Formats: sequence, C-alpha cells, structure tokens
Amino acid sequence: MSSLKRRLAAIVFTDIVGFTNLSSKDEEGAYKLVVKQREILKPIVEKHEGGWLKEEGDGLLLSFPSSKEAVNCSIQIQAAVKNIDELNLRIGIHQGDIIIEDKDVFGDDVNIASRIEPFAVAGGIAVSQKIQQDLSSNPEFEFKFIDKPKLKGVQQEISVYCIISHGLPESKKSQVQAKVEPKKKYYKEIFISTLFGIIIFSYLPQFFKSNDANFLQSSLSQAMKKNNVLISELNSTKHEENILLELNKADSLLALNTPEHNSEVITNIEMLMAIDNTQGDYYSILGQAFYQRWRFKQESKEFLNRSSENLNIAIKMKNINIDYLAFAYMTNSDIWLSEDNLSEASENIIKALQVKRLPPIKDRFKKITLMKLQNMELKK
Repeated sequence: MSSLKRRLAAIVFTDIVGFTNLSSKDEEGAYKLVVKQREILKPIVEKHEGGWLKEEGDGLLLSFPSSKEAVNCSIQIQAAVKNIDELNLRIGIHQGDIIIEDKDVFGDDVNIASRIEPFAVAGGIAVSQKIQQDLSSNPEFEFKFIDKPKLKGVQQEISVYCIISHGLPESKKSQVQAKVEPKKKYYKEIFISTLFGIIIFSYLPQFFKSNDANFLQSSLSQAMKKNNVLISELNSTKHEENILLELNKADSLLALNTPEHNSEVITNIEMLMAIDNTQGDYYSILGQAFYQRWRFKQESKEFLNRSSENLNIAIKMKNINIDYLAFAYMTNSDIWLSEDNLSEASENIIKALQVKRLPPIKDRFKKITLMKLQNMELKK
C-alpha cells in the first residue's frame, strides 16, 4: 500500500552541463562522473538537513526545510565541484508544495523548480521570486533579476533571479535555453496572405481579358497545387485557438500526474478526436496519458496496449507537432523499459533526441545510458 505525504519545502534541481555529449562519447566516464557527484554532494546535503529525493541520470532532486538551507547548500555544492573536471553544475531552486508517494515526487512546484534550473549558467544558481523574497532582507545574499518567462506547462507567473554573491556567475537572458511557452507569432499567416496576394495580382489582368468567370478560380487552384508541399507544411499542425488551449491544458494536467487529472486528459482528447482524428498531436497525448494511467495501476496491461497503439499511430502521421513526435518516441521508450527491453528503449529515446533535444528527453537518455553502463558493470 502506497504512503502519500504532502509538505512545504524548498526544492532544488541540479544538472551536469554537457552530460549528454559526454555520455555519447564516453559512457564509462559519464557513469564515473555520476558516482563522483554522489560521493561529493551527499554529505553536503545531509549537513544542511536536505532530503535526497530523486536521482535520475545526472540530475538530482533535493528538498530542504527552508529557503536559506537550500541556498546555503547549493552555494557549498558549487564551491565543492568548482575545480572538478566535467562536473559543471546548474542549480535551480523554488519553494512550494511537494507530494511524496513511495519513492516518487510530484507536484506543480516540483515542475517549476525543474523549469528554473536551465536559467542558471554552469557553476551558477537560479531561483524563483519565492526564494528571492525569503532572503531579500539578508545582506549575505545578492540577487539579480533574469526574466519573467511563461514557463512550459506552468500556470503560475514566475519571476526568475540568479544569485550573484559568493562568487557565483551571473546568468545572461540571451544565453538561457529554458523550456518556455512560445510567444505567438504570425509569420505563417502573413506568408500565406502574401502568397495569395501575389497569386491574385498575377492573374488579375488575364481575368479581366477573359470571359470565363471561372478563370481566376482555376488559376488559383493550379497555383496552389504548385505550392502544395509548402502550404501543407505551414498548416500541418495548425490548430484553432480553442484547440491550442485544450492541448496546453492537457500538457499541464499530465504534468500534475494524478489519476483524476489523467482521466480529464483522456476524456478531453478523445472528445477532440471524435471531431477530428487527423491530428497526430492528439494520438501522442493520448498515448502518453494511457501510459501514465498504466503506471497508476500496473496490473492493467490494457492501458499499456492502448498507449503503444496510439503512440505508433502518432509516429506514422505527417501532421504532428515536432514536440509531440519527440514525446511519442520517448513514451515508447518508457514502454520498452517497463518490459525490460533496454535495446528497444535505447533505440526509441535516440529517435526522440534526434527529433528534438527537449530537457525531459535528454534526462531519459541519460537514465538509459546509465542503465546500459550498469548492465555492462554486472557482466564484468
């Protein structure tokens, strides 16, 4: 029987910069680096009353009873690894509610902490406004505002700062490669409108010379056929505003990782598919949702089959957003892992990485790489 606990905590995420590249070139060296990180960091975390909640690949999820303990520990960690080759850490800190169930950790604030971490530079620390406000009256700490981004999958408004005291490097907004919601742009709409304008004005003289009232319509049709590939690419994953809201909502609900929210995702996506089943985005989300459902009740193989079925449909479809294609491959990799097929899991996560190097995919790649290394160690 699972034990679920909820508590307020300062949440710390750490990540080794360049670990994915190191893993692809030197798997054994990458494994040794993770072991060294554990040996150095664990005593520091324990000294500051921290909880070693989760270790996934090279990334760590830690919790602390206060913002000050979390920041002091992170500063000491950066000082401890400063002169160690390849052990270049980025650290993100946020404060909020976390849910601990068995050996896993959930909660929107956990997601926020993971989204803040990429705002730190190598050797640096990025924090949310909650941490900054907690320590703003303490002259020991100095902060600098970085940005107020719309973080991917996060509904709350978050301001991000970096710590610039204690010899820590400053983050530059222009160098940040964090996962944020894209700002709405109208390049595609402008391009299509311009294309139509060019076509229309090109054929207007011939239209007025012709007695055929259908001339312009047939000419436009021919011109559109010539540009068919381009137009189909522009519109392949275009959704109306209300559909985009539903997709973003589904992403956010999946991140919450609860049975109730999962049911809402499945219901909403199946409703969209009943209206339009030509979008690969829907199949990808549904496949992810069924896999998540299976994780809640692992005895139900039907959910795993439904997940695999929808993901494979998504992968084969041309009209699918590149992010959803990448996540379809990643979830397929997770399914193979659940069946202890490390070879197929590795093949699918590599495909996901080739589609797009999103942070969760890079994390999963690191995890699978380490599993392969551990298998190699066992075979020695």
